Amino acid sequence: MAELTRRFDWSKTPVGPLDTWPDTLLTTVNLLLATRHPMFLWWGPELIQFYNDGYRPSIREDKHPKALGQRGMECWPEIWHIIGPQIEAVMTKGEATWHRNALVPIHRNGKLEDVYWTYSYSPVRDREGNILGTLVTCSETTEEVLGERRLRQSEARFRRLVEEANVGFVIGDLAGNLTYLNPTMLNLLGYTAEEVDAGLVRWSDLTPAEYAEVDARAVQELRQFGVAQPYEKAYIAKDGRKIPLLVGAAMLAETEGRSQEVAAFTADLSELKRAESTLRQTEKLAVVGRLASSIAHEINNPLEAVTNLLYLIASEDLPETLTKYVRMAQQELARVANITTQTLRFHRQSTNPKTASLSQILDGVLTLFQGRLRNADIIVDKQFGNAGPVMSYEGDLRQVFTNLLSNAIDATPPGGKIIVRERDVTDWRSGTRGVRVTIADTGHGMSAETRKMIFDPFFTTKGITGTGLGLWVSAEILNKHGAKIRVRSRRKQPGQGTVFSILFRADGVAAREALADVAEKRSA
Repeated sequence: MAELTRRFDWSKTPVGPLDTWPDTLLTTVNLLLATRHPMFLWWGPELIQFYNDGYRPSIREDKHPKALGQRGMECWPEIWHIIGPQIEAVMTKGEATWHRNALVPIHRNGKLEDVYWTYSYSPVRDREGNILGTLVTCSETTEEVLGERRLRQSEARFRRLVEEANVGFVIGDLAGNLTYLNPTMLNLLGYTAEEVDAGLVRWSDLTPAEYAEVDARAVQELRQFGVAQPYEKAYIAKDGRKIPLLVGAAMLAETEGRSQEVAAFTADLSELKRAESTLRQTEKLAVVGRLASSIAHEINNPLEAVTNLLYLIASEDLPETLTKYVRMAQQELARVANITTQTLRFHRQSTNPKTASLSQILDGVLTLFQGRLRNADIIVDKQFGNAGPVMSYEGDLRQVFTNLLSNAIDATPPGGKIIVRERDVTDWRSGTRGVRVTIADTGHGMSAETRKMIFDPFFTTKGITGTGLGLWVSAEILNKHGAKIRVRSRRKQPGQGTVFSILFRADGVAAREALADVAEKRSA
């Protein structure tokens, strides 16, 4: 630019030839050309332009070299509405300006581009203090501004991802200080962000002692490799509960003035652990069921022999007292035979539905509960109305009625009552005929909140003795049968207790499967 400035024919501009320039202009131009910082000069009323090598890359070939010696307004028509008033304030009032990261779009690369500048306009004065020009010291900050903007957008996306994620996110250091827990983690552990900010939550407070060894291995991996492989552990919530988690961690980049931090991602394994426990219990129950069925089958042979022997004894001419005892033995033996028959039916189920009497299924289930009902001093009122048969999977319905009756017995106090009713009905909404089964107890009842969740998997009010799957499985079975179940419950007298009412369509399973076939054909 120094060479271009010396060779330029200034005589064709209002500035005039080089040898006529005033000392102030010569000194300012020499200063401008000698520095590597981007600088620009507007001189005189016509604002004739001078600039240096530091400024040239910003204006590119669109304005270089024709900008040299050109009038300001002719060179910058696209931004004159921005810079014109600022230059006028400098030239007329001597008011210097300072702007940081200001958007001043200019024509370059063949189009109008958004360009950001940090710049100052300063008056250039002669010895008498007269303002003769405007000196511009500037830096293009487009990349800096756009980089900061991208960084803010990235940080905003990351923060939103972390704060709305359904997995836990924790930031702390290897000394155990925690600086951030995302909302999911705060809700899981029961802490507040204010408690974390105040330093009241530490890694050591969250970790049970039995996980010290696996945590130490994770810290060693972090120091050696920068990441720790995911591993299972537990955190202690604020209320003292141990929450099983899957944890993975990575070292974060060092920041000035702060110790190196660790980011840990956690996934709550509570539901998975409950499901695993339930699966193990279900497998055990299946084994017990098969064993019970096997035992019941083996018992049948000696039972039949004893039954025959009692029959032969009863046919003899016995004293009245002995005859009475033999009849009592036959009745009790008949009860045992009935129990073994019902046990076998629980284990055996046809793969195809068939018509079945719901009252007979209910009778069979009640037989299994006779001992428990007698011990609990609970009266059962059977109200069977000779209802018609229902197309069903008999074994599945036994499971449903077993769940409902078992829950009713659990809820009913000694001396209480359970009503089991079966009758033919017509659904007044649809006109569909079917059979309604009602199981009502005089137990303690349920709250509205409990009633809303009883069909949710793993929800139980029985503590560690309950799986929370009985009613959920029952609802699935009833759905398969096309049956509708309703629940009413009251916790205060009069009318305290719970009523489960189930409406079975006479062709429930067949109608349900026919609809499923139609849906499958349509989707195909």
